[in-house]
Amino acid sequence: LIDERELDEGNMEEAHEELVELIETDENCGWAYGLLAEIYYWMGETAEAEDKLFYYGEGVKWGEQGVEADEDSLEANFWLAVNYGSYGNEKGIMKSLSLITPIKDLSEKCIEFDQTYFYGGPWRVLGRLYNKAPGFPISIGSNKKSLECLEKALEYGENFYLNHLFIAELYISDRNKTKAREHLEWILEAPLNKNHETEDEGYKRDAEELLRKL
Repeated sequence: LIDERELDEGNMEEAHEELVELIETDENCGWAYGLLAEIYYWMGETAEAEDKLFYYGEGVKWGEQGVEADEDSLEANFWLAVNYGSYGNEKGIMKSLSLITPIKDLSEKCIEFDQTYFYGGPWRVLGRLYNKAPGFPISIGSNKKSLECLEKALEYGENFYLNHLFIAELYISDRNKTKAREHLEWILEAPLNKNHETEDEGYKRDAEELLRKL
């Protein structure tokens, strides 16, 4: 239902209801909390700008409950890290420095669990963190470490648009326009994935905007 969220706007609501019912019968089902966090992440991605913080905040709440219920749940750890990142991005990085260590710890934990999850997701989140966090002495930001992580993400998700978009943004911040252009053009030329056309079209618009600024 979550994967087919673009086919019917009721799919996410149905998934939400089923997961809540599952938790009511098994309050220690960590992955169910994790998928609820995923639902709120996707809702945040498509929400109006003024509503994004609310949805990511709800994703954080479900993710935190999931990790509390089962600290070894891949889904709860991963989607909590993702929502922390999106929530922090909306708040502004300097207002979200306290989230950097939790995101790093959660991502590294997910790498131990399954580094291939969600198209190299744990590596993608960690790479994005290193790229966006302030550098020394304020925080852990490092474009070198970011590149290492995002290249690992591409190994496990070579056709996943977001891996290419994030590494393109990294190259832009590193003033490597040639490499950035390679990944942005890949996004523009790649076919839309079935059932995710709207999502992919959004990434293509982002790529077009970044290309215009190069």
